[in-house]
Amino acid sequence: MEWVNNFYNKQFQLYKEGLTGPNEEHEEILTKIETLASKPFQSILELGAGGGEFAITAAKKGYDVSAVELVGSRVDYMKKLKNEHNLIGELEIIEGDFYEVDLPKSFDVICYIDGFGIGDDHDQQKLLKRMSNWLKPDGCILIDIYAPWYWASVAGQEMMVGSKLRKYDFDFLNCRMLDTWFDGDENVTQSLRCYSPQDLKMLLEDTGLMLVDIKPGGAMNYKTWQYHENVDLDEAMSYMAKLVPGQGCR
Repeated sequence: MEWVNNFYNKQFQLYKEGLTGPNEEHEEILTKIETLASKPFQSILELGAGGGEFAITAAKKGYDVSAVELVGSRVDYMKKLKNEHNLIGELEIIEGDFYEVDLPKSFDVICYIDGFGIGDDHDQQKLLKRMSNWLKPDGCILIDIYAPWYWASVAGQEMMVGSKLRKYDFDFLNCRMLDTWFDGDENVTQSLRCYSPQDLKMLLEDTGLMLVDIKPGGAMNYKTWQYHENVDLDEAMSYMAKLVPGQGCR
């Protein structure tokens, strides 16, 4: 997973000039999380928090958020946003690797929004076990999972992000989406393992967690260049999976 820090730092540098902070998209994500959680909660752990837009959105609404992010440039941006916004809840910013970071607290909700699958199955299981240990007994984990059928279908798709070229591909042997950003002669690639719901259930074996609900995400139609917010699971780019402690696991 040596690519992770380099990719996300480079990606941030390429699009940071267009960032505007928290917006309606992050409010919609929070609404989705509140709906899937299905009961009131107070504390949130966000893994891979990026620039902190979601964490800020949640803290502005009164939630207590601990946000873990590996990439220093993104952590600096999150701190900047924290200083610019009036927060009702607490926001703890933790710079570190969520495979290694020590978190002494437990949480009502743990979320990983966009980006799950950076490692292989063993890495993902290690992370899921860590998440299980950070979760309160009546809490839930909400994770965006990339759908293999969508990413296989858009392999070869190219687009411009500002003045930079971006290209999707798919590793059929290892079921991974590949997302390459080009900057002159330099390019960086994101590689994420995709899981069907059944694949995810198998991944959860021996993690102490079980899958209880899913919420399909949206999809981009590259023929019309229109994004559709609500599509069926068989068309979705990703789905949000709700995980809870399995019976007899605690």
